[in-house]
Amino acid sequence: MNQRSIAVLPFDNLSSDPENEYFSDGMAEEIINALSKIQGLKVIARTSSFAFKGQKLDVRIIGNKLGVSSVIEGSIRKAGNRVRIAVQLIRTDNGFHIWSETFDRTLQDIFELQDEISLLVADRIRENFGHMDIEDRLVSSKTSNPEAYDLFLKASYHFKRKDLVDVKEALVLFTKATQLDPNFTEAYSYIGETYLHHAGFNLFSAKEGFQKSREFAQKALAINPKDMRAHKVMAYVHLFHDWNWEAAIESYNQAVAAGLNNEIDFITNYYIFIQKDYDLAISIAKENQSRDPLHIISYWWLGLCYYLSGRFEEALPAFEESLRIEPNFSEALRWKGLVLGYLGKFKEAFSALEKAMTMTNGEGLVKLDLMTVKVLSGETEGVLEALENSHYIDPCDPAALYSLMNRPDEAVHFLQKGLEEKSSMMVSLKYWWVWDNIREHAGFQEIYEKMNFQDHKPHRHHPSSQQLIIAQSSQIADEDCEHFLQILREKMTMEEVVTDTNLTLRSLAEQVDLHPNKLSWLINMKLGQNFNDYINSHRLGIFQLKATDKANSHITLLGLAYESGFTSKSVFNDFFKKSTGLTPKAWVKAHRN
Repeated sequence: MNQRSIAVLPFDNLSSDPENEYFSDGMAEEIINALSKIQGLKVIARTSSFAFKGQKLDVRIIGNKLGVSSVIEGSIRKAGNRVRIAVQLIRTDNGFHIWSETFDRTLQDIFELQDEISLLVADRIRENFGHMDIEDRLVSSKTSNPEAYDLFLKASYHFKRKDLVDVKEALVLFTKATQLDPNFTEAYSYIGETYLHHAGFNLFSAKEGFQKSREFAQKALAINPKDMRAHKVMAYVHLFHDWNWEAAIESYNQAVAAGLNNEIDFITNYYIFIQKDYDLAISIAKENQSRDPLHIISYWWLGLCYYLSGRFEEALPAFEESLRIEPNFSEALRWKGLVLGYLGKFKEAFSALEKAMTMTNGEGLVKLDLMTVKVLSGETEGVLEALENSHYIDPCDPAALYSLMNRPDEAVHFLQKGLEEKSSMMVSLKYWWVWDNIREHAGFQEIYEKMNFQDHKPHRHHPSSQQLIIAQSSQIADEDCEHFLQILREKMTMEEVVTDTNLTLRSLAEQVDLHPNKLSWLINMKLGQNFNDYINSHRLGIFQLKATDKANSHITLLGLAYESGFTSKSVFNDFFKKSTGLTPKAWVKAHRN
């Protein structure tokens, strides 16, 4: 298990109004977003963390399910303009409370509070589990209007649900937030993204949806050129609508530089369809699944990456895992049916697709999937007639089936419509195996030329090299290391410093006149200990001196431990046994003469 890993569980809403749940959910999510900015810290995605909402499970069970070393629990009471937030950071191996605190603030202070909590949590993880670079600020103010922010949280609550009714409500609420604060950058960005979903639900045509998305993303960027979500929206517009490949990856890179760390559907589509780097797309999908291990979409998307790469045997267990989490997830069921068809397991394929047909009442693409498997099985009777008598929102869907049947004229006819209607699946023409049967057709080649595909330089994201750059930024030059180590040693000889129960990495860094990131690096990399073990080793030394002094024989061992700076009996006993191999009582008996 990665020791530097955390899940932020949904905060309990203790407000008198149960509808304030959007606020408690929003606060937990803002802290997830803030912590996700820290390189080297694995933060479980909201979907998996929120899978435990309303459940009172032992944190050790949650830690095992999510694969994290620590969790944040909390509660929020909101009354008018005031909020009280109680937060606890807990180890998942033993249920030990690393840190807890209660904050009373006004809504005007909400962003400072989010930043303060996020930094405190990050500091405690670093002190317990090892070095990470942490920015001086993790949360910046979104708006100076508390009412606009309240609307924003309500809108985000609906946006995350992503069904038709909620997406429509989200757009209304985000729009109201911008009316209250015309400079609310992130609300404009969300409006842009919400229009993408509106197009997905066919509330607008793709053309109109992308046009609206572009309009609001550009409005956000006019206010803040470094807005992460606005660059993300523009990446989608450039890739799926403009077919401007260079602009798409440039916008994506700008979003990453601004803090985006998990936009799997964009980047895997780019790598599969534009770069044909299947291995990288699949590795990103696997990484996403590890950050969101309880989310049906994580496994579904991994299965999709395998399918689009033509790796059907590996796609099957991913779709099956998605269905294990949610047996009624019709999208995973229909893709499972398609995969079984390509594997030649036709009886199972038809069974899965017929079940998906019942679930969806025949809506969506399941009818097309059934026809696909019929063609694969050699059972083509009635398929052509059904195709000719069906209406499809996306012309690329029937085009793909005509291509499979090796009927290039009909396939090209629908691809021409896809070109005119700006179908998002036109990006797949460059490499996708679905089109291999018709690639030599003159009509296909003519359409292909109009897509302006080019040979692009490989664009590979290397998390390890990025982390290396960040790690190097906190290093101290060799000639300075000994200087600061000497200052640190001198501080550790001062009993009042070591026994200060409020001592933190940041407060010690201030005393030695060194940035906390550099002090963390120095202790972890040069002394081979995390901050807590380093400080506790000195506290242990003080305890051992006190315990072997006959003048202290009237004081209990736990009393001496507290005098030495230890803050709890369990921390003292665990660290003592780990360091000496003995219990405190056994050690004192052996050393007190």
